[in-house]
Amino acid sequence: MSGEGAKHTPETKARASALGSLAMREHSSLELQQKLLNKNHPEGVVFALIEELQTSGLLSDERYAESYWRMRSGKGYGPVRITQELKLKGVSERLIHSALLEADVDFDALVRSVYEKKYKGQPWTDFKEKAKRQNFLYRRGFGHDLIRQVIE
Repeated sequence: MSGEGAKHTPETKARASALGSLAMREHSSLELQQKLLNKNHPEGVVFALIEELQTSGLLSDERYAESYWRMRSGKGYGPVRITQELKLKGVSERLIHSALLEADVDFDALVRSVYEKKYKGQPWTDFKEKAKRQNFLYRRGFGHDLIRQVIE
């Protein structure tokens, strides 16, 4: 009977929740921490668990950042937006930069692809239309230099 009670400790509940989340996809440390706290797991348990998962390699901000760069760029988002999103998820500048290099995304080709998919080779007709197209690419996370390459 004592084995039954051990299954339902705050630690085992938090661990099960964390591993379930990590089984579905990579998470940043901050993201997983917030998710566990939002599920009302005790703060001390959550902080200890995050540290343990990082030490064991089950939770890695570096792996998360690399995965995130590939996923978001694959959906047509640019480096400015992806960088901001990763910062919001608690990933350090150093890891964001190294993950970008590791992901090896060709943003020149990506901005052209996103632009072509949206506008299908139709030239812009006036400056209002040009500004609208620039704003679209800017919201997608492409910087001015990349935007200038596709909109003359």
